[in-house]
Amino acid sequence: MASITYIICNKRQPVPPMLVWEGQEYYVTHEPAEAEKVGQRLGEVTKKIETSEKPIKNSESNIVQEKTEVFTMIEEEKGPHSPLIIKEPDGEEYRIVRPMLKVL
Repeated sequence: MASITYIICNKRQPVPPMLVWEGQEYYVTHEPAEAEKVGQRLGEVTKKIETSEKPIKNSESNIVQEKTEVFTMIEEEKGPHSPLIIKEPDGEEYRIVRPMLKVL
């Protein structure tokens, strides 16, 4: 009986693949970014945490490795919540990370 209670009580919502940058949460996609859309380098991910945890500190992620580079995305129209572009240290492709909007 105790194991059933543990399973029910321990059921948590899955945490999406995320990156926190300058206080904004971003959803890490597998969407490729074109090299000509890569803008200014902003920095790099400094800490990778467990995939089951939600990142809360700046430049922290639960999916991408440390030293993953973060760039602005060159867009025709800049909005208040523009996507960013990342490039992992062992990869050649750029990927888009999209801002996660807070639901009130």
